[in-house]
Amino acid sequence: MDIFEVLAAISRKKKIFMHRGISEYDALKKAEQDISKEYHIPMPDIKRLDGHIFNNDDTRRQRRIPS
Repeated sequence: MDIFEVLAAISRKKKIFMHRGISEYDALKKAEQDISKEYHIPMPDIKRLDGHIFNNDDTRRQRRIPS
């Protein structure tokens, strides 16, 4: 399963939860948890895919700021 399939699965689950009346934020959190359990992907990796976690080391590498 590649990154795009994981993100698509999260999006599908989020829409399902939103149609049930859950707020968008709560639906996203619940979808992330469900996909994490269903596909055995650690939650920190799911968060990183969704852009929730920004590590200082990652931003230094992206911006190429000298140490």
